[in-house]
Amino acid sequence: MNGHPSERQYDVAGATYQTPTAVNISESERLKFAKQILLGLALLCTSAMAGYAYYPENRALVQVFELVKIGAFPLVTLVISFYFTNGSKK
Repeated sequence: MNGHPSERQYDVAGATYQTPTAVNISESERLKFAKQILLGLALLCTSAMAGYAYYPENRALVQVFELVKIGAFPLVTLVISFYFTNGSKK
């Protein structure tokens, strides 16, 4: 049975775990991605603020508004500072 074709050795680790390839992202793609992130965060913040403005007694909207105020605005500044640097670090 050693010579049977179905008993050939197969390198499972070599076939499964290949060396990672580098991903090149152009500046225009990076800028587009940053715009999409900021647009999504802006929609989330705007809808949370509008909901809180219309129904300030709703406890769930109060908590969402607090989450946006504490979590989303610092995240927006982090994304802006990461993607839109002044270019001095090259």
